[in-house]
Amino acid sequence: MDVIRLLWPKWRTVRNGSQKPGERLKTWFLLILGIGFGFVIFFAAHYILAYIKDLYVGPGLELQELRFEINRRLLGMAVMTFFAVLIFSNIITALTTFFLSDDLELVGALPVSGDDLFLARFVEMVTESSWMAIVFGTPVFLAFGVVYSAGPAYYAVIPVVLFPFLLIPAGIGVIVTMALVSAFPARRIRDILFLLAIVAAGFIFMLLRLLQPEKLVNPDAQLSVLAFVQSLQAPMKSWMPNLWATEVFARLAQGSLGETGWMYLALLWGTGLGVTAAAMLFSRAFYPDSFSKSQEATRISISRTSLVNRLVAGVSAPFQPATRQLVMKDIRVFLRDTTQWSQVFLLGALVVIYIFNFRAMPLSRLPVDQFKIQNLVSFMNIGLAGVVVTALSARFVFPMVSLEGRAFWIVKSSPLPLRGFLWSKFLIAAVPLLVIGEVLIVVTNFILEVSPVVWYAGVITIALMTLAICGLGVGLGARFPRFTVENPAKVATSFGGVIYMIVAMTVIGAVVVLEAWPTYAYFMAGFRGDPITPGQMVWIAGNLTAAVVILAAATLWPMRLGLRWLERMEI
Repeated sequence: MDVIRLLWPKWRTVRNGSQKPGERLKTWFLLILGIGFGFVIFFAAHYILAYIKDLYVGPGLELQELRFEINRRLLGMAVMTFFAVLIFSNIITALTTFFLSDDLELVGALPVSGDDLFLARFVEMVTESSWMAIVFGTPVFLAFGVVYSAGPAYYAVIPVVLFPFLLIPAGIGVIVTMALVSAFPARRIRDILFLLAIVAAGFIFMLLRLLQPEKLVNPDAQLSVLAFVQSLQAPMKSWMPNLWATEVFARLAQGSLGETGWMYLALLWGTGLGVTAAAMLFSRAFYPDSFSKSQEATRISISRTSLVNRLVAGVSAPFQPATRQLVMKDIRVFLRDTTQWSQVFLLGALVVIYIFNFRAMPLSRLPVDQFKIQNLVSFMNIGLAGVVVTALSARFVFPMVSLEGRAFWIVKSSPLPLRGFLWSKFLIAAVPLLVIGEVLIVVTNFILEVSPVVWYAGVITIALMTLAICGLGVGLGARFPRFTVENPAKVATSFGGVIYMIVAMTVIGAVVVLEAWPTYAYFMAGFRGDPITPGQMVWIAGNLTAAVVILAAATLWPMRLGLRWLERMEI
């Protein structure tokens, strides 16, 4: 009964928050958006699975068992990925839920048993860490059943499998977290784990790219690829829970569980409940001492070194004295937060993969004019680079105003105008994003050997587009601030973050469409040696003017909107 009382305030917070003026509309908007996203995943998974199911690989190779085995292993890889992500996600979430949450001092003083406190926090942790796996995983499982015309029992067993499957990584995460906090300060563990996760993710992305998956779409290599898949050993072991879940889904898709399927289902439930019980026993033994150690402060030295001091002073030197202090503060806060600056490793890996994709692209195999296709790919690369910059801005730029936190009243009551405050954020974000955007365009254009017209169009467009994306990020971040949220990822995935992504993607699409015809006209005129006609010049000038106006409006209008909102905000 105490578990329900402990969870009740959380539920009331969510319920009351959704009933505020305007919040109900946001809730419905996000719900519809989530459903739409689920449908996209479902149809993508259905297309891939159905394509492999109906695949014809040549005389004598149309094997039903082989094709089902390929799909079963693809499903197993997806479940294995979910399981690995859930383990790490639960470790990180357990640190916050059990040791670093702001309400722990109050909750810990309540007259409730330790087991009730553990169960309440465990339910909260599972909910927070597992919802993403459910959103991504359920459409995949549904698509697998639809492709193989599974019966009602298949769809009914999905929640029966997911519930114990989610308990296992949650229990492991609690045990690992408490063991680590017993030996090290909690805040230092979070930084170390996050840094290792970023490095590991970058390494995995690089490894997957070096496998050259583009060979799968090479018709000449189709037979060798299928022979490789046929001889591939499943990347799972019989003692791993992801295998048990995969086998339950695969056997039900074929008709019935059988004795082996029931055994795997029983293993899932037994292991899930057993790991949860083990986590509770571990909590009884180690949680009091672990919580005491989690209150120890950590020493941060990277932002106090002489090298960092010189770097911060050099970067902030061009600004006015008042703005300079804000710039120095933002840079130091960024360097002090390991969860922020460590993502540079992942960013570097993604940039390398992005560039390597263009180098490995088999354009020479296409039966079209190589010069034309290279310029077409280069022009489409403008939109792709804009999407990359938008994603980075959503993670780093949009939360910048919200990260001022509860101390925003100091900024608002200071002599520095809010206009200068917002534009200092804009300049801090624009410089590194401009470098990233230009590197993506310049290096890929060099690899593709494009014409000068497409080259200059890409360089100029990505510069203006980056400024617009930064303006949208800072401005809409100020319009939809969340000063009570400490995690930047939660700010980026809020309602305002969704609005920002939609507006930014719309701007990118509009600019690419407007510049497509002028770029094509100039390119073809130079290719054929024909002059540009006066009528074409009018259309070109009109399209380019419209693109510049859209980018200027996307830069300035959100900044003005955010400024007005902050000025009217009561602290």
